[in-house]
Amino acid sequence: RQAKKTTLLSTAFDNQKKATYDSARKQAKETSREGLGYLEDLKVMLLELKKDETPFKRYSHEVDPLWKNRETSLASLYELYPSVVDDLFVRRAQVIDDASGMIRINPSKREKALRSFLENARREVDRSRQKEIV
Repeated sequence: RQAKKTTLLSTAFDNQKKATYDSARKQAKETSREGLGYLEDLKVMLLELKKDETPFKRYSHEVDPLWKNRETSLASLYELYPSVVDDLFVRRAQVIDDASGMIRINPSKREKALRSFLENARREVDRSRQKEIV
């Protein structure tokens, strides 16, 4: 009697297992078919998009002369005013050195400006947070 009951349970389990496997196989085949169909649709869509594509070379030949003209213009401008360009870097370095010197000479003003900046920044952050809450 116990053996018969075990056999029945084993058979029921096997049937259930087969049904589960069959269902999984069926679902896998359907998913595979759907995936292939989607890929085919995607392929058709990409080919249609490729037909509408504008080739880069179609417009690049129009840009090349403009780019060369720009280089020529800059070269002629530099030939006209070489001292301005050369002097620009020297003046920039001088302005930076002057600003650095002022910071070293007036540390108290620097500290005061820094505190003021930090307070203003803190107020702005608080205002932003208030706006977010509202």
